[in-house]
Amino acid sequence: MARKIQMTRFTLMNLIFFSILGGTFLSPLVYSGLRESLHRQGVEGDPLSDADQATAIALQKNFISVFKKAQPSVVYIKTNIVVRPHAWFEYYQQLEGQGTGVIIDQEGYIVTNSHVVANAQSIEVTFSDNTKAEAKLVGRDENSDVAVIKVPASARLQPALLGDSDKVEPGQLAFALGSPFGLESTFTQGIISAKSRNIDDSKYTRIQTDASINPGNSGGPLLNIYGQVIGINQSIISPDGKGGSVGIGFAIPINEVRDTIDRLKKEKRVIGRAALGVSVGEASDNLREYLGIKGQIPGVVVRMVVPGSAAEKAGLKENDYIYQMNGAKVESPEDLIRAVQKAGVGASVKIDIYRGGKQLSLNGVIGEDLAD
Repeated sequence: MARKIQMTRFTLMNLIFFSILGGTFLSPLVYSGLRESLHRQGVEGDPLSDADQATAIALQKNFISVFKKAQPSVVYIKTNIVVRPHAWFEYYQQLEGQGTGVIIDQEGYIVTNSHVVANAQSIEVTFSDNTKAEAKLVGRDENSDVAVIKVPASARLQPALLGDSDKVEPGQLAFALGSPFGLESTFTQGIISAKSRNIDDSKYTRIQTDASINPGNSGGPLLNIYGQVIGINQSIISPDGKGGSVGIGFAIPINEVRDTIDRLKKEKRVIGRAALGVSVGEASDNLREYLGIKGQIPGVVVRMVVPGSAAEKAGLKENDYIYQMNGAKVESPEDLIRAVQKAGVGASVKIDIYRGGKQLSLNGVIGEDLAD
C-alpha cells in the first residue's frame, strides 16, 4: 500500500526557491559547454581544395573580370521630370526618374533608353568613381527606345567595348550591370534565353535573358563573357505588376543600337514613332457593298486623313479601302499599325487599296508622330 508523504507549505516553498537558484547558476555553464561543442563541430574538417574547385574558381575569376572590365563604362542616370496637369485644378508635378547608361567614347557620348530621359528637365550622371556631371540630351528615338546624352569630353572617360550581337546564341552566359532601384553597380548573371524576340509593334528585335533586370537597369549593358556590350537592357515582363524581375528580361541588340546612335548624333533631335497619319476602322458588309468591293476581301476603311501627313502625301483619301501594305494583308486596324511600325520612319511603302470599286496602288513614305 502506497505511503502518503505529507509536506508543509514552508518545505514546498524552499524546494522551489533552491530549484530556481540552482538553475540560474547552472544554465550558463550548460549553455557555454553546448555552444563550445557546436563551435568545435562547425570548424572541424577541411574545406574543398583549390584543385577540387579549379573549374569553379576559374569561372568565378572570369565573372569578376567581366565586372571590372565593364564597371568604369557604366553610369547611373538621375532625371527631373515635370508632369503637366491634365485638368485646370491640378498642379504641375516634379518627379525624379532613374536609369543606367553606357559611355561609348571619350567625347562624352552616353547611350541609354529613350524612356529613361524622355521629357527630362535635367539629367545628372554619376560615374563609377562617384563623380557627377550634368548631361544634355543629344537625341532620342521613340521607335527603338534608344537615346544619346552627352557630358563634357574627358580623357578619363572609359568607353565600353561593344560586341557583335549577331553572334549571340541561346545558352551563352550573360551579365547585366546597372542601378536597379538606385543601387549602383549591381551585377547579375544569367544566360541568353532567346534572341530575335518581337515583343512590340516596332521593327526592332530583342535579346531575352534571365539575368536579373529591375527598374533602374534600363539603359544599362547586357554583357557577354568577354566583357563586351551585346545589348542595352530595356524592359522586363513582370506578371505581378510590381515591376520586379521574374527572369524574363529584354535587351536591344547592340548592332541595332549602333545605327540609331549614329543617326541621333547626326540629326540631334527626337525621332517620333512611325506614323501614316490616318484614322481607320473595320468595314461592315453594307459598307463594303457601298464602296463597290466585291467578295469577302478583308481590309480597313479610311475614316480620316491627317492634313500634311504621309497618308495625304501618298494620295490616300477618306473612304479608301486598304487591304494590303508592302505585300502583307491588312485585315484589321492593328494589322495596319504593325505594318507601319515594322516599316519604320522614312521607309518607302506600297499601299494597295480599293477606291470606287477599282483597285489602285499608292506609293508613300512613312512619316513620324511628333505629338510629344
